[in-house]
Amino acid sequence: MHSEINQSILNNSILFDKRISLMACAPISKTFFTITTRAFSTTATRQAGDFNFEFLALEHINSGKPTTASVINKILLNQDITITDYKLKELLKVEGVELNLQTSSLPLAQEDYNLFSELTGNSNYKGHFGVYMFIHKITGKKYVGSSNLLRRKMDYYFKGDFPLMGKFLPLLAQKGLGAFKLIIFKLDKNKFNVKDALILKQYHLLNKEFDLNTLRVVNAGSSKGESVYVYDLTCSTLYYHASSKIELKRVLKVHPETCKKYLDSNLPYFNRFLLLSGLIHTAVKSNMSTQELLDIMQKERQITYTLGTRRNIPVILEIKNGNKFVDS
Repeated sequence: MHSEINQSILNNSILFDKRISLMACAPISKTFFTITTRAFSTTATRQAGDFNFEFLALEHINSGKPTTASVINKILLNQDITITDYKLKELLKVEGVELNLQTSSLPLAQEDYNLFSELTGNSNYKGHFGVYMFIHKITGKKYVGSSNLLRRKMDYYFKGDFPLMGKFLPLLAQKGLGAFKLIIFKLDKNKFNVKDALILKQYHLLNKEFDLNTLRVVNAGSSKGESVYVYDLTCSTLYYHASSKIELKRVLKVHPETCKKYLDSNLPYFNRFLLLSGLIHTAVKSNMSTQELLDIMQKERQITYTLGTRRNIPVILEIKNGNKFVDS
């Protein structure tokens, strides 16, 4: 990996950090990270034409063609995000900083904390936005993410209180922080905005080397369509497809406000399901009946009621006639 040592002055102390150009992580360069790549299946029949965006992403990955602004715009057609060639080039000039991770109790070396705060911010509620990468030190496997609050997102990983879903999180829980190195790309708020972080993440998702990412299309909120897909936590099994939130409420008793909270959020619903607005063509449709799925969800609801983590609040109505109470 090409890197150069820069000196930066922070809090009256000299910090050494490795600045890593984003071009070092670009798909067209294979000299920086040596890993075993894999081919992605494109044997599934395309559904909904070009609007199967996960299919388009995998198709582009398999093509081996360079990722351009037009490719990204096509894949993000259903989301309120676009990018120009010039802006993409500016994003790829952003330099990343590499940090070696240690343990959950002491994620970073003491001398790295000031640099870490410079990159992510000092607070979980007000800080910097950007892109981050976790790279397994032995295998070279990669995961890329983005956040509008990098400090809060890093604390999420450092504390280890996350569901074992997808491919990256179970590996992180099994191997520990020390098995990975972390690269943070802090975006300058004077030049970029939060959506630019999503664009940069999308650029890297179209590189097959990031094989710890389950989904290959970013979510900038719910898509324009109203469809809701119910998957398992690995997105390998599709349990149900609802054409609308109303249908989801009618069939599986998921309230529209609850759906709004969980849809495309990567938050596990009942710690068993993911609600997404897009079809993942590699997911296999479950042979579980709709009634069986409903029974499982109803059982989970009853458990949460019993544990007190979810409860009904009784409403007492006082019926009045003018200023006088009326016996009901």
